[in-house]
Amino acid sequence: MVASIEHRGAYRPEIDGLRAIAVASVVLHHVNREWLPGGYVGVDIFFVISGFLITSIIHRDLAAGTFSLGDFYLRRVRRIMPALLVVTAATLAAGMLLLLPDALERLSRSALYAVFSAANIYFWRFLDDGYFAESSDQEPLLHLWSLGVEEQFYLAWPLLLVLLAGVGRRRVGVAVLAAAAVGVASFALAEATNASSPKFAYFMLPTRAGELMVGALLALVLERLQPMRGASAFLAEGVGLAGMAMIGWSLVALDDLTPFPGLNALYPCLGAGMIILGGSRSKVLQWLLANRAAVGLGLISYSLYLWHWPILAFLRYFFASIAGVHIGVALLAMLVLSLATYRFVERPARRVRWTGWRQVVVLFVLPALLVSLAAGYAVATAGLKTRIESSDRLRRLEAATAPAFEFDENCQISKRVPGILSDPRCLIGYASAAGDAPQVLLWGDSHAAHHVGVLDVLGKHGGLRIRNASHSSCPPVFDASSPFAKYEESCLWFQREVRAQIGDGRFNVVVLGAAWSTYEDMPDFEPKLLATIEEIIDGGARVVLLGRVPVQSDYNRQCSQRWIRINGTGCGEPTVRNRRMAFNERLAALQDRDPAIAYLEVGSAICDPERCPSHLDGLPIYFDKSHLSMRGSARVGEHLIATGRADAWLAALSGGAWRSNGQGDGASQVPPVPLPVAAEDGIDRRMFAGLALRVPFQVISDSEIEQDGSRLRKIVVGFERADSRALARQLDRQLVAAGFRRIGMRRVKGGQRFNFRAEDDVRFTLLVLPRSHSEPADSASTGSLELVIARPARGR
Repeated sequence: MVASIEHRGAYRPEIDGLRAIAVASVVLHHVNREWLPGGYVGVDIFFVISGFLITSIIHRDLAAGTFSLGDFYLRRVRRIMPALLVVTAATLAAGMLLLLPDALERLSRSALYAVFSAANIYFWRFLDDGYFAESSDQEPLLHLWSLGVEEQFYLAWPLLLVLLAGVGRRRVGVAVLAAAAVGVASFALAEATNASSPKFAYFMLPTRAGELMVGALLALVLERLQPMRGASAFLAEGVGLAGMAMIGWSLVALDDLTPFPGLNALYPCLGAGMIILGGSRSKVLQWLLANRAAVGLGLISYSLYLWHWPILAFLRYFFASIAGVHIGVALLAMLVLSLATYRFVERPARRVRWTGWRQVVVLFVLPALLVSLAAGYAVATAGLKTRIESSDRLRRLEAATAPAFEFDENCQISKRVPGILSDPRCLIGYASAAGDAPQVLLWGDSHAAHHVGVLDVLGKHGGLRIRNASHSSCPPVFDASSPFAKYEESCLWFQREVRAQIGDGRFNVVVLGAAWSTYEDMPDFEPKLLATIEEIIDGGARVVLLGRVPVQSDYNRQCSQRWIRINGTGCGEPTVRNRRMAFNERLAALQDRDPAIAYLEVGSAICDPERCPSHLDGLPIYFDKSHLSMRGSARVGEHLIATGRADAWLAALSGGAWRSNGQGDGASQVPPVPLPVAAEDGIDRRMFAGLALRVPFQVISDSEIEQDGSRLRKIVVGFERADSRALARQLDRQLVAAGFRRIGMRRVKGGQRFNFRAEDDVRFTLLVLPRSHSEPADSASTGSLELVIARPARGR
């Protein structure tokens, strides 16, 4: 991917053709990994080419006594920095216009590192590969890690060759030994760290130097022995074609699951070396690689490499996956920008012959300073956070999709936290004045924790007090440790703490939730799960098993926020086919073994026979592909109540003691609250009593005007934790029961409108709207009531 480097000997067009293979492989792989599963090895081919050409140039200049470190580094500045800084600046500018604050801040930090040839260090240290991380293919400057590796190589390798030149006539042999030693050590280090430190192995020079050394060794051997000059044309053809075969095999046989770099990197690297070795005498390779099209693509390969990834990253940022017309647009944009950059940036910069300091200042220092100032400002403002997040729509959407782990009432830990099982903030559901002890324990990992919203709503509705306690990546199974080494010790500690509390008989019901399929391949997992269930039941408690929620493979929680950022609407409401997970089936079957076991799953509450949605009532309920958001979780609970499916959940959570009386036993402990507004007469008092709510609410406005001989009073109320359709039906029944005559009803603005008539020529209209069609008072509201009361004007 490095800019073309002149090879001070005879021009070898097949090397530019080899560059074309490398860049085309990388681009096609990044557009669609299925096209070329091993296309990423194009980067390794570039490394071999760079090692070969750089070493050839330095060695020849050293032999002629004309080598200068200053001239060498000036050439690198002319060939690398102008195009790199132009693309970095353009990407940063696009990010400021398109990205949300967190993504913009990451982009800005990576730009700062890239300007100073350290992008690989940034991504090694800071690329988020954690459980909840955004996809790395949306990091616009991720590809610059390879430039960092090469630029660091350019700093170190020339100095070593200069030092080795002092040994006289043996300098080539010593240089060969040094290159071989570095190469072997590098490949060995990469192989050793692939599993233990995969990011270090992938991004850092010590584990990638071996690939550059393949090219360096080839250059030194060719200079000393020039083995192919005297070889037969047949041998040259064989070596070159064998190299092509090795590269071709690498492109299709390797994939993203292949341990890489390390020994597997030898295939493309040796293949590239063999092409360089035999290419000048191979007629087949000359025909394949030295034709005008291949050479032309090779000449713009550096610019094409620089541009291709930001274009794809921005497309994926908005569309998640790219196909069809997006691919065509992306490829056309890459080609146009690459040709323009090669014509107007790369070539003019290479021809500059100013004094050394002027070259450094104009081509690097000034543009680097401008990019650094812009990136630094974006970092200092947390990605322009205040300005971007000033939008009310963005704030509401962010609140709707916020994960459970951001909320205090969700007690999800990832390390030892003594006292977590007695912390009062971990209590959800119904809170009595007497502060009764919790009857229910929710225990598990993050897939249990994202049920906190559901259980909180149901607990309030059914009069259940629930304690939640979860540990990241830790199954709710005694003596079954986390599959992740960093959680092993704290996971086992947490299980012991939970075991002690369950053993004390503190809970009537223990609810187990987890990412079950993550653990099922662990040794003896299912037997340990069954033993855990049996131990809990033997201790006198019932067990509720929570199945995993449907996995929304195409869901992106930030999709709507991203499109709001550019005043667009590009997001739908993804759904997946209603397919029950295998482990969910096995969990469901357990309830047939023992009446003390119950099974519940969100999928049965939100899915129809064909599809499982990611939204309810037009609002998202997921945080990521497999976790509910906290607000979405609560919305599922409201949906259960509204659709009459809460009874089964409450029966299971209460150990079978809960019985529905139309509102739920718990509802009788949460008395209905009339609207806290002034009543003019008995009609008002009856009306407000009929509008009594059993859910949290807030009066937003209360105003009165005279219009067409009538006095109109309009009261707007925002409500929480209720489904608008269910609440509308409930209030309609209450008002009819209160003696008002309904004279009309229809759906309007996504909600329902009811018209009523009372005595004394008083009429009133009730409009119940879901959140998506109202402007609620705060982010917790799920909808609004609009009550308009019409009375004859005073004096009539």
